[in-house]
Amino acid sequence: MRSPCRWPRGRKRPWGSSTAWPPTCPTTTCCPASAATCWPVSAVRRRRGRSSSGRWGWRGTNGSGSCCERSCGRCSHDERRIIRRTPFPSWSGTVYSGAAAAAGVTPSAVRQHSDTRGGYIHVRSSGSTRPVRPAARRRLVALTAVTALAAGTATALAPGASADVAGWPATDGAIAVVNDGITLVDTEGAGSAYVTRGSDDEAPAWAPDGSRVVFEQAGTLRTASVAGGASTLVYDGVYNGRSPSHPTYWGSGSRIVFSAAKKLYYVPSAGGTATALLPSGAGCDTHPSAAAVSGVVAFQRGGASCSGTTPSIVLYDAATGRQTTLVTDAAAPALSPDGTRLAFVRRVDGHAQLFSVNTDGTGERRLTQDTADYDSVSWAPASDRLVVHFDHKETETGGCCMTGNVVLTLTADGVSEGTVFPYGGRSPAWQPLRKNGVGRVWGADVYGSNIAASRWTWNTVGQSEAGLKNASSAVLVSRDSQAYALTSPALAGKKGGPVLLTSATSLSSAVQTELKRVLKPGAPVYLVGGTSILSSAVASKVTSLGFTPKRLAGTSRYSTSVAVAKAITSAPTHVFLATGTDYHSALAAASAAGALGKSGKAVVVLNEGNKLTTSVKSYLNGLDPRETLVIPVGGSAKYALTHTTFSHWPSTYTYYPVTGSTHEATAAALARFWWGGPRNAALASVDSWRGGTSAAAAMNVYGPLLWTKVDALSADTKSYLVKGAASLTYLAVFGGTGSVSTPALNSAGGAISAAGDQWGYTPFYNGLEPTAANSGALAATKASPGIAALRTTATR
Repeated sequence: MRSPCRWPRGRKRPWGSSTAWPPTCPTTTCCPASAATCWPVSAVRRRRGRSSSGRWGWRGTNGSGSCCERSCGRCSHDERRIIRRTPFPSWSGTVYSGAAAAAGVTPSAVRQHSDTRGGYIHVRSSGSTRPVRPAARRRLVALTAVTALAAGTATALAPGASADVAGWPATDGAIAVVNDGITLVDTEGAGSAYVTRGSDDEAPAWAPDGSRVVFEQAGTLRTASVAGGASTLVYDGVYNGRSPSHPTYWGSGSRIVFSAAKKLYYVPSAGGTATALLPSGAGCDTHPSAAAVSGVVAFQRGGASCSGTTPSIVLYDAATGRQTTLVTDAAAPALSPDGTRLAFVRRVDGHAQLFSVNTDGTGERRLTQDTADYDSVSWAPASDRLVVHFDHKETETGGCCMTGNVVLTLTADGVSEGTVFPYGGRSPAWQPLRKNGVGRVWGADVYGSNIAASRWTWNTVGQSEAGLKNASSAVLVSRDSQAYALTSPALAGKKGGPVLLTSATSLSSAVQTELKRVLKPGAPVYLVGGTSILSSAVASKVTSLGFTPKRLAGTSRYSTSVAVAKAITSAPTHVFLATGTDYHSALAAASAAGALGKSGKAVVVLNEGNKLTTSVKSYLNGLDPRETLVIPVGGSAKYALTHTTFSHWPSTYTYYPVTGSTHEATAAALARFWWGGPRNAALASVDSWRGGTSAAAAMNVYGPLLWTKVDALSADTKSYLVKGAASLTYLAVFGGTGSVSTPALNSAGGAISAAGDQWGYTPFYNGLEPTAANSGALAATKASPGIAALRTTATR
C-alpha cells in the first residue's frame, strides 16, 4: 500500500510552487484543521519521543487546548529529511512538511536558501530558518590508520585473549552520524561511507570494539556490522507494543540497554528476550548510557509521567544493585568509556547547555556557555573529547541559527571547539577501535593437539600460571571410539579437568605425562565406557600412577550417556538430547552443559536416530519437564523426543528445540540460545570429532563450540561471528592448518573485529604461549539461555 505521505516516484518536488506538496497526501490523514499548533512527531522524537503508537504522525493542541494526534503513515525519504529539520513547538509559525498541506501550509511559505559555511538548504517558515542537508555528499576522507592498544590483564583463568581492564584499550575510529542512514565521518565531519541506508535509522551506539552499531529503526532495535550488509533485528517494539529508544551497549558488549515505556530493559546483543533492568515504580527512566569497562549504567529519571518534574541523573551499579542519584536538574547523560566522568545537559536561561561531572559526584563543570541547545553527546574512546550535536547556535557573524555537530576537546584549562561538521547529520557516536584476539592451539598431530588443548587450559600441579585453571580430575576417552566421547566435555566441565584421548588397550605415554602434570596424587580419573572401550589395563595404569580410576559405563553408548549424566548430577536443571550416531550436535551440547562448571547441573543423553533407547527413555521418564528443561539439539533429537510417550510426564509439556540446516548452523543456534553474548568461542574442524572433543573440553566455561570447514570459514559460522562480534573478543582455533586453514582463521578474525587489522594472532604450539606474547586472560562467559524464544509445547 502506498504511503499517504509519499511524493510520487519520478516527479520533481515543486520548490517555490504554490501547488500543495505533495498532492498525494490527503488532508484527512493528519491533525484536524482545528489544531492551532501541530508539529510532526518525527521532528521532536529525539527530545519528546514518538507518538504512543510509535508511528509517524502529527501531535499538537486544538483550539480547546486538548491534545490531537493522528497517524499519517510512513513519509518519504525527502519529506522525512525536511521533517527532521523542522522547528520545535517554541518556534513561531507553522511547520511545512510533506503532511503540512493538512494544516493549510503551502510551498509559497518556503524558499530555498544557501549557506556557504555549510552548504545547507534552509526551510523558512514565518521568518525562521532551519538547515536541510542537500543530497550531494563528498567521498569519505581516509581516516588515519590507528593501532588499538592490547588489553593487559584480567581476572579470568585461561591464556590468549585480550579483555576489558581498568582503562580503555581502544583508539579513535570514525564518528557515526544519522544522515538518511548511518554515515561514517572523521572528526571534522568529512566522509560519506554508509553503515546503513535506512531513512528510519536513528540513535546509533557502538559496540565496545567498534565492530557493530546498534540503532533504532521504526519501533525496533537493530544492529549492523561496521562493514555494512544486512542488519540484525535484536528487539521488536512494534510486536510487543514498547517502542525502544536510546540503545547503548553494556559492559563487554554482550547486552544492549534501552528505554521503552518509561522503563529500562536489556536484551542480548545478538537478539533475544528483553528483561527489565530495574524494579518498576521508581519513576520515568530514560536515556541510558553504559560505560565500556564496568557494569554501571547512567540514566535520566523523571516523574512518573515523564513530564512536569525536573529530571536527575542516576547511576546503577549491576554488581551491587545500588542506584545513586549523581546530579539533579540534568538530562541526557553520557558516561565516558573509562567510567570516570559523565557529560549531561542542563537548561540555563532557556538553553540546553553541556556540563560534566566525575562519577564520584565531584568536579561538576560547565562546558558550554552560549545560546545553543546541545544534545546527543558521545565521548571519544580516550575519554578526553566529546562529539555533540547542537541546535540554534549563532553563526560567526552573529546570525541565527546553525544546527550541526562539533568536537569539543576537554583540558584542565578549558574547552576548545573544533570545526562544525559541514554536511549536517545528527546523533553523533564516536567509534572505539580495539584489537580482538585469535589463537591457534595445536600439536604435531590430532593426539598432540589434544594434549596441547589440555596444556592451554590447565595449570601444572604446584604452579600457578596466570590465566590457567587448576584441574581437580581428568576424563579419559578412547581415541578410536567417537560414540563414547560425545558427552565427555559435559563431565569434564562439572568435574574440572581435561578430556584426554588414549588407546583402548593402554595409556599412552603422552597422556600419562599430562595426568601427572595436571593432577595431584589421588585425584579421580574418569574412564568413559566399558572394558571393550577402555580396557582394564588402562584403569590399572591409572592406579599405578597414583590416581583413582572411576569407570562410567553402560551396555551401549546410550546407556553410557545416562551413566555420565548421573555422575554429573542426580537432579539436572537442563537435559540436552542429541543423536548418538553423529558427533556434531552432541559435542556442541556437551560444551554447553560443561560451561556451567562445577556448580552446573546440565547433562547430555543420546538418542538413537529417531527413537530413544530403553535406558534413555527410562532416564527421561524419571524427570519432571516442569522442573527440568529438556533441550533437543538437532532434528532427530526433536523427533525422538516428541514421538516417545513418557508415562510419568504430564499430557502437555514444554521443551526447547535447537535445530539448524547444517551442523554449523545447529552449533551456532545453540550458542545463541545458551550463551546469549559470549566473550569467547572455540572453532574446530567439522570433519574431526577428535578436534571437536579437544576444543569443547579446553574451552570449558569460556564459550561455545563452533564448527568450520577446513579450507574456508563456513557461512553459518561466519554469520554467527559477525552478528555476535559486539561481545566476542577472542576466538580459539583448535588444530593445525590441516584442520582449520589459515584463510579460514583469518576470515574468523576479521568476522569478530571492526576491521581486518583490528585483531591479533597468537600461536600456541603444544599449548604453550610464545615467549614474546603478552596475552591477557580469557574471561569466563556465564551461560544465559534464551529460554523464552525456544519454548515449545507438546501434547501427548
